[in-house]
Amino acid sequence: MLAYLRFELRRLARDPRVLIFSVIGPVATYLIFSGWSASDRLEGVTGPIAIMVALAGYGAVAGALTVGTAVSQERAAGWLRQLRVTPLPARRVVAVKAFLGTVNAVPPVIAVGVAAWLQHHVDLSAGRWIAVLLLMCAGAVPFALLGLAIGYGLGPQLAQSVNFLVFLGLSVLGGLLVPATYFPDALRHLAHALPTYRFAELGWRSAAGQPPTPAGLAVLAAWTVIFAALAARAYRRSGARR
Repeated sequence: MLAYLRFELRRLARDPRVLIFSVIGPVATYLIFSGWSASDRLEGVTGPIAIMVALAGYGAVAGALTVGTAVSQERAAGWLRQLRVTPLPARRVVAVKAFLGTVNAVPPVIAVGVAAWLQHHVDLSAGRWIAVLLLMCAGAVPFALLGLAIGYGLGPQLAQSVNFLVFLGLSVLGGLLVPATYFPDALRHLAHALPTYRFAELGWRSAAGQPPTPAGLAVLAAWTVIFAALAARAYRRSGARR
């Protein structure tokens, strides 16, 4: 498994297109639209920090989901069939891919954090910066599993389109592009039930020096189980379609 993980990490390092896509967009959006003053309060933190976390989460979700597009292309090229004839168990193949999705979440979180520090002099303690990074990486797991479910279940062209629609829908409705505070009541309740809002909530609360809420962890855990089941089912069906 370690050899396969090293192989996949080398492939990821040699193909930075996904990382560039997930980093440049959130950083540019933050630099252009983060005109919030330190006196503004959103989600329990100042405006610049709230938007920093939301856009870092936006990039992290993009990076995690795109692992599914790569999987669908590999499946179409026959790479998945070659993996099935190796002694490597299927669950480890899926686990490595899910881990790669969480790795994709790291660069956007760091890049948007640097942009916030440079533009708005966002000043957190080292412990809070580390907590934001670690919790937002861990919180990207359900999105990597969702990407795998799409990648194993659909062909390359359809997977790319579905990935984008799912990404955009979850980002908008989860309050990553527009603060959920400004949503109507019904839409705000929906946002609180989505993994994207609870994912960003990890960052907001850790930036404020607070632990995650039990409700937030429960929502993320429930979506993780659902997406893992979908990914496992899609993986089995992709084998049956050989």
